[in-house]
Amino acid sequence: MKEILEHDVEAAPGLPGRLPNDERVLWQGRPDVGRLLLSTFHVRKLAFYFSALLAARFVLQWQGGAGLGEAVAGITGLGLLAAVTLGMMALYAWLTARATLYTITDRRVVIRCGVALQLSANLPFQIIDSADLRTYRDGAGDIALVPARGHRASYLLLWPHVSMRRLVRVRPMFRGLADAERAAAVLAGALERHVDLAGEVTASPTPSHDHARAPAPARGRRRWNAYPTVPLAGAVALVLISVVSVAALRLAGGDAPATTEEVVASLELAFEDRADGSVAVTDMATGEVIHTIAPGELGFVRATMRSLATARAQVGAGPEAPFTLVHTARGRLLLIDPVTDREIDLWARALVRPKAQRS
Repeated sequence: MKEILEHDVEAAPGLPGRLPNDERVLWQGRPDVGRLLLSTFHVRKLAFYFSALLAARFVLQWQGGAGLGEAVAGITGLGLLAAVTLGMMALYAWLTARATLYTITDRRVVIRCGVALQLSANLPFQIIDSADLRTYRDGAGDIALVPARGHRASYLLLWPHVSMRRLVRVRPMFRGLADAERAAAVLAGALERHVDLAGEVTASPTPSHDHARAPAPARGRRRWNAYPTVPLAGAVALVLISVVSVAALRLAGGDAPATTEEVVASLELAFEDRADGSVAVTDMATGEVIHTIAPGELGFVRATMRSLATARAQVGAGPEAPFTLVHTARGRLLLIDPVTDREIDLWARALVRPKAQRS
């Protein structure tokens, strides 16, 4: 089984093949698990976000009349779910650090990564435009490698060992290094020596075989297997636009509430679950059963009533109070719960029966 795992049969640790005789390893290292969690996966911010959501839910339940025990029980399940999520992120960070090995030689940089599928990315010095170092208060840091024009890396294959906000010109990164300054110094020295050597070879009219080097790749030629970044950026933008639009609609409350529109008709309705699985809809003004929802029919209505019943249960109310079905002058049909002040906009255009109209 081990033969199919690339990292188990490496000719040299962290390298896709055996090094040439004239190439040597200058530095090797791997990410620190704690720094990966904090700076790459932002687990501290996520924990604060979960805590704020749990606190807000607790306060809402407390203000809604729930007791201390009920409020705590109401957030226990969500708290466990948040803890499991953070635990899974910690496990993934540990697996990522265990599977990753960064290597700097006197000719290239190699990133071996991949939790489920191991791969190695070779970055020869001639295609590295520059390198940036970012350090943190604890001394750890990240090193971002800026590729030269005409060379691209795959964001999806190298994630999370890339700069998260660079989707078009992807920057491979050394993530969460405990000795980031030492690695940066080694890389800077190697790049300087490579530039000096390249300058000597270029200036020599008849270079000898001792100073010969591989020709630089043609401008615009892609040496890495790259994922098309324009469709990826478009997909990310579409998701962000959708999320922002839905959030704005929720915060704004959607269309104007029914209280600001002219009401042309309304009904006081009660919904009763029967033993055979059907639901009886009763007009509270006349006591007449105006419709019976057979088992398995009108799943949308059943799901809507289930959510309204859950909201009532959270504030300690039962099904005694009727629901209000409102038809507005704009043609909107809204189901309103006067107990919780929740509104369900059914977006219907059909007129309510004239006999149901009343002031």
